[in-house]
Amino acid sequence: MSSRTVRNLVLWPIVIAVVAGAFGVGTVVGRHGADDAAGAGGATTVAAATGTPSRTASTSTPAATFGPAEKAGPATPPADAQGPEGIPAAEHPTGTAPSSLDLASTWMPPTTMPTVGRLLRVQIPGTLSHFAARTALLYLPPAALTADPPALPVAVLLSGQSRYASPEDLADGGQIERTLNGLAAVHSGLTPIVVVPDQLRTGSNNPMCVDGPLGNSRTYLLQDVPAWIGSHLRVQTGASAWTIGGFSQGGTCAIQLGAGAPSRFGNLIDVSGEMGPTLGTESATIEQGFSGDRAAYEAAMPVALLRAHTPYAHSGAFFAAGALDHTYGPVMPVLADHARTAGMQVATWTLPGGKHSWSTASQGLAAGLSWVMPRCGLAPA
Repeated sequence: MSSRTVRNLVLWPIVIAVVAGAFGVGTVVGRHGADDAAGAGGATTVAAATGTPSRTASTSTPAATFGPAEKAGPATPPADAQGPEGIPAAEHPTGTAPSSLDLASTWMPPTTMPTVGRLLRVQIPGTLSHFAARTALLYLPPAALTADPPALPVAVLLSGQSRYASPEDLADGGQIERTLNGLAAVHSGLTPIVVVPDQLRTGSNNPMCVDGPLGNSRTYLLQDVPAWIGSHLRVQTGASAWTIGGFSQGGTCAIQLGAGAPSRFGNLIDVSGEMGPTLGTESATIEQGFSGDRAAYEAAMPVALLRAHTPYAHSGAFFAAGALDHTYGPVMPVLADHARTAGMQVATWTLPGGKHSWSTASQGLAAGLSWVMPRCGLAPA
């Protein structure tokens, strides 16, 4: 099919509606600084875009809304857990992991499967990178909590960068647990295993997902995090089963790593990302982040990475932004066109009324995760 054709853009109503209704944005995003500017005040309603493939899907018909969700707190390790992080013993990998699986047609959930997943806090060491990362989030869907869990796909999601930013932003502002439980509810307990590592080290630090003076964030995300996942969890190994995604600075990282390492991440979700890594000005970025090496800076730009690795035989990219995000919103069609030209299968989604806020982020990530489900064998194509 043509690289300009969008396929499998299915935004499930239950997921989008649940996430949209979860927001009392004034209380959820108030502490996040620049990444959360201009958030709306009440519950937002959006609807699903389904059926006919299109280059850009936007929403217009209101969907049902739901009451505010409770903020997820630290998980208590259950009786079947191993170690202090609460990962069930049955999740420990055994034997050779499969490259990919068509679980949408083969998975039969046991009657004892839980109805919701489990959100844990885990430590992922920077063994090779020596990156001093903070506590990560780990979501295990209901299928992963069964006595004989299947090897599942993986989604690595990243927060934005601001004074107080951390992986926890995906739990509160991003409403990721609620989104994933909604997906699992309509897919027999299946979602990717989701890991939210710390790509920043501190909220105000921005290593820009490269290896440099501000920290070896790239090696941490491309080597240390996947190695930890593979040694602790039953996961599939093929690039088609791995997704990198994020919001704002995390979205920029997603296109950097998805474009630069297609053998690791076959799918990327970029919600309100930037044209490339930045510390505010080009001169400051090159000096502080790349030790004055302009060539290294230019090579780290997503457009350069896309050109260097084209053609992409199997990679897919989902881009989302708010219609009223006048700073980051215009970036989306530019990067989407570059990704499409490079051979990626591209979908874009614009949230009506959305600004650069965690309300937009939560719905954009929900839409992106819905899009990736059939790409990694968790929903019918």
